[in-house]
Formats: sequence, structure tokens, C-alpha cells
Amino acid sequence: MRGVKIIITTILFCLSSVLLAQSFNDYYKKANRYYKIGDYHRAAVNFRKAIRQKPGNAKATYRLGLAYLAGNDKKEALKYIEKVYKLNPRIDSEVEYYLGMAYQYHHRFAEAKAAFARYKERNKKRANVADYKIRECIFGDSLIRNPLNADVENMGKNINSRFNDYTPLIYNNGKSMILTSNRPGSTGGLRLSDGTYYEDIYVSHLVEGIWSKPEKIGGGVNIKYHDAAASISPDGKMLFLYYEKGGGDIYVSKYVDGEWTKPEPLNDNINTFFWETAASITADGKTLYFTSDRAGGMGDLDIYKSELNENGEWGEAVNLGPVINTPLGEDAPYIHPDGKTLYFGSNGHLGMGSHDIFYSDIKDGVFQEPVNMGYPINTVFNDNYFVITPDRKRAYYASLRPEGEGMADIYSIDIEQAMKPKTKPFREEEMIAEEIIAETKPEPLIQAQPETEPETEDIVATTSPVIPVDVVKEEEAVVKGEEKASVKYYDEDLVKMQKDLKVVTILKGKVIDASTAKPLYARLRLMNNETNTMIAELTSDPNTGEFELIIPHGGNYGVSTSKLGYLFNSINFDLPAFHEFQEIDTHIILQKAKVGSKVVLKNIFFDIGKSDLRTESLAELDGIKELLSENALLQVQINGHTDNVGNSVYNKVLSKKRAQAVVDYLIANGIDAGRLSAKGFGEERPLVSNDDEKDGREINRRTEIEITGVGDPTIVSN
Repeated sequence: MRGVKIIITTILFCLSSVLLAQSFNDYYKKANRYYKIGDYHRAAVNFRKAIRQKPGNAKATYRLGLAYLAGNDKKEALKYIEKVYKLNPRIDSEVEYYLGMAYQYHHRFAEAKAAFARYKERNKKRANVADYKIRECIFGDSLIRNPLNADVENMGKNINSRFNDYTPLIYNNGKSMILTSNRPGSTGGLRLSDGTYYEDIYVSHLVEGIWSKPEKIGGGVNIKYHDAAASISPDGKMLFLYYEKGGGDIYVSKYVDGEWTKPEPLNDNINTFFWETAASITADGKTLYFTSDRAGGMGDLDIYKSELNENGEWGEAVNLGPVINTPLGEDAPYIHPDGKTLYFGSNGHLGMGSHDIFYSDIKDGVFQEPVNMGYPINTVFNDNYFVITPDRKRAYYASLRPEGEGMADIYSIDIEQAMKPKTKPFREEEMIAEEIIAETKPEPLIQAQPETEPETEDIVATTSPVIPVDVVKEEEAVVKGEEKASVKYYDEDLVKMQKDLKVVTILKGKVIDASTAKPLYARLRLMNNETNTMIAELTSDPNTGEFELIIPHGGNYGVSTSKLGYLFNSINFDLPAFHEFQEIDTHIILQKAKVGSKVVLKNIFFDIGKSDLRTESLAELDGIKELLSENALLQVQINGHTDNVGNSVYNKVLSKKRAQAVVDYLIANGIDAGRLSAKGFGEERPLVSNDDEKDGREINRRTEIEITGVGDPTIVSN
């Protein structure tokens, strides 16, 4: 009898194991099916069920992380992908890529960069992808460290649902909003595999300061399949929308006698058998900007424009070109009613990750280099469908950030406040009284009010080098005066002011050869280290070597000087917004490029006691990369040095780690590791005595680049 019990128990155990295995396999297969069709929510649900059957199963845990990463709960991905990676870093050739993305969504940029660097090492053919993600991390970290002066506000449950809500279109003097949503109750009642519904177009109105619950737009605009609002004309009379017909086309509905007409497709110059998704029309109704993935574009979705001809037909579409469009995707164009700025979404221009919002100013009909709107407008999540009111005071857009009501939500922001430089009152002893004389110029950047009634206000200092003051006409405007200051205008990107205005640092002098002291004709670049943008570029005088460079206050700047056949020179200026005026007269000395030549990298930065490169180092690092890229036989060693504070053994280890961090960045950005070496000297080679901080220890804490091999005497530096 006892034997029978053992047999029965064994059978039950085996049967339980079989059922458990079947249950795991069923859930795992079902989860993968959902994943393949893009239903990441249901995929995650079934991967979790599979894991409950087999806790710790690496395959299911990893796939669960990927489902979160591809879906709306992106921040959930990290704990699963990281767990599996620590146990089995070879589980998938792409695991480091996904791990890096998961770190990005948590703003853990240093770890993300390291993951992408490892991914690049394993996947040489995907090096360009890894490099781009590393740059995203550096750029994203920089934006978060320097946020806009604004709060992004979720428009709340009256507008947003737990489903996707996006494409806000503002009209009727800011009192009405058209939006798109795939919430329940769609016109056709059709439901997608991910649990959402086919998109419909809704309208909401601002009543006594509160937005009403969105209602479906009338006039037969909505159909049973996907339809989405694209844009509305500034006068609110024409609604452009996307219909999922053919490959996906753009239609227009007109507001006549209080009703929206049945939408009509735009002509064949706009709509093709490819995918046309979004459109925006100028205030005069004569130019249409739209997106398409038609053949002959720059990459995925591109932005095009079409002009209305004399017959009232849309003319041939023209691609906006490589300044705007990238090999990836641009979407949701919005041309401001004043016709001076184009806003759009992109995952091809450098951003924080995923999809960011950019703007491009239009000057003399030419699109300028797109500018990232910055954090917190943009995030590491998907941000798109940006519109701004005609007075440029308020903006609306959609974002998939996790703190929303559900999926994508509509947000608003005081954009006028966001674009203002941060200000801080002067301390009483720093109050300044001056008289400013402004010359009348086209589109002046500094303006002065003529005679006005005196007012008593706090004087504030702005962190922006551009001082916004309103000029009415050419007159003297006395604030309260002890001195006079004159102003010169040069260009909008670099406002060069005469030294007696006392809001800049002037660096002037000569560029000379280290051996002969002869003047050199060289190139100088002024870089904003915090944003990795070039502020100015100029050359020294060909005959005298003289130069003059104006550096605005309120930032960390690097000045690099370079010439063919020489090793570049590096200077750093960290200038507070309230720094007093200074004029520096100096000689910039360039060394011939030869074995043993070395220069201190003044714009490489680390936090105290750490070896992680700060984002302000990017400009200098890219300069070194440029030097090595253009001189394929050049070999260099990065030397790390510290002061004598702390343990000498620790200092030597730290200096080696810092030097290696520079080498690792260069390797991650395509430089052959065989051309690079790193060495840490710790406190062994001080340049000056360590008895003083400013003139001693600070100088001894340094990173150098030293030439160890020269294959080509023609050296191009940053």
C-alpha cells in the first residue's frame, strides 16, 4: 500500500511539472504573439504570468523588460533588463543597447553611456548607432542640468483620458481646442489589439477658465477608421486632418455656417500612395507644410512645403532639405502665424532620446539650424505635436511622460516665461547706475525708452548675455547716471559690446610659435561648454598674429586655438552672470606637433573625487576626436594628474581612471584603441607648489594630451 502511495505521489508530481511547463509555454508563446503585433501591454501581462510559473526564468524576464521598453511603461523596463544582464550578459547581442535605453529613461546617463560603449564594442557594424545614443546621453544630461524657467502643466482629466490624447489645435482666441484621442466611444466602435480604439477628433471649449469635456467634432468629420487632427488655419476656418485611406492622406474640412464640411482630399502634389500624416498652413493660406515618407526624401518621414498657385491649386511639393530633415523622422510641423518660426518633432536631430520638439527660425526665406526646445518641454520620452499661440505666450503639446493620466497626454506651458532668461536681484552693494546711449539699428537687440516717469524697482541681473530692453527711437535714455556706455551691434548670435558696457570679458593678444615667438595665423573658437555650441569663430591677423575675442558673462566657455602642424591650445573661462568686466591681454603659444609635445586640456572636467566626465567636457573631447580623425597616424597618450591632497595611492588610481575616461570616450566615438593610451601620475609631477589652492593645487589638477607618435606632420586640431 505504501508503494502505491509513492507511485501516486510521483505521478501527481510529474503531472504537476508537465502542467506547469505547459502553462509557462502557453503564456510565453501568447506573450510573444502580442509582442509581435505591437500589443506591448498584453505582452507584458502574459510574460508576468509566465514568470509566476517559472520565477527567475531569464528568457521571460528579459522579454518582459523589452515589452515595457517598447510600450508605455518604459521606466519599468530597467529592473528586468538589468537583472538578466547581471546574470547573463550574453543573453542577446542587443542587450547592452536595450540596457542603455532603460538607463536613459531613469536619467542614469553615465551608466547608459557605458552600456552603449559596450554595445559598440560587441557590434562594430552598429557603431554609428551607439555613438548617437552616447551623444544623446551627454546632451540629455546637459539639458537637465540647465532646465528652462518653466512648469509644464498636464491639462487634467477634463481633457486627457487614460488613452492617447494628442494633436492639440488652439483657435478662437485661445478659447477652443481640437484634439485627437483613441478613447472609448469611437465613431466606428472598432477596437485595436492593444485595447485602444480607432482615433477620432474631438473639440473642447474654455468656459470660465475651465476646459469642457471633449466632444466629437460634428459635420461627419469622423469616420469609423483612423482620423486625426493635423492643424487648423489661424482664422479657425480650415481644419486639416489625416484619414487612414490609401497609404494615409491629408484632407481639409471648412467651417461654414457653424458646421464643419465633409472633408475633401488635397491634390496629388500633396497626397501620394505613400504616407502623408500632418500639415500646417501659413496665416495667408498660401503655403502648406506637411509630412510624407514618399520616395526621394532624406529618410523616414520628411517635411515638405507646397505653394498655392494662381489657380488655387497646391503646387509641386518641395523637400525642406537636410537642415530640417534627417535620415530618421520629422513630424508634426507647425508654422507660427507670423511665418518666422517652424516648430516640429524629430527623432533625427540630437535630443534627449525618443522624440523631441525643435524649432527653426526663418531668415530671408532660409531655415536656420534647428534648436532643441530644452528640458522640461522635452524629456527622454516621446514629445510631439507642439503648437503655440499667435502672441507666443502659451504653448500646447503632447507627451508620453509617465506622470500623465494614462498614455500620451496634452500639456500646456507658459512659453513666454520659459524662454525668458533666469533673473536674480542684485545685492544692494552691487546696484549699478549707468546711462546707456543706444544707436538705432535694424532689429536692435538693446533698446532704451525715452523720457518716462521715474519708477523705483529692483534691478536684476540676467544670466543671458543678450539684455532685453525696449528701444523706441534713437535718444539718450538716462537711468541714473555716473558713466556713459556706448553699444555696438554685430549679429544676433554673438552680441559684441564695447568694453565700457562692462558686461563681458575681452580676451586679446597674439598667437605665437613656442620656439621662435613669431606671430601665427591661427583659428580661434569660442565654445559654450554647457551646451556644446560654438559662440564665435575667428582667425588671428595673418601678419601680426593679433586677435580680439569677446566672451559674454554667465557660462562656462572654452577657447581653443589651432593651426596646421601645431598642437592646439586650450583655455577655460567660467564666468558668473555678475562677473565684473575684465580685459585680458595674453599670448597664446602653440607648439609644433612632434613626439613629446603636450598640452593641458583646460576644458576637461570631473567632479571632486570622481572619474566620470562631466557634460561640459564634450566640446574639448570632440576637438580631440577631430584631431585624431583627421590624422590617422597620430598616436597620443592622455595623462592624468592630481594635487597632493589625500592619499597618494588613491590619487594615482584616480588620475589613471580620469585619463582612461577620456580614452574610453574617444574609443566609443570611433578612434582606434591602438592609437590611444592612458597614464595616471597622481601627485608625482606638479607644475607648481601645492602650498596654495588658486595658484597651486588647482593648476596641478589637470589632464594632458601628449603626442607619442606622429605619422603625418600636417596636424589639424580643434
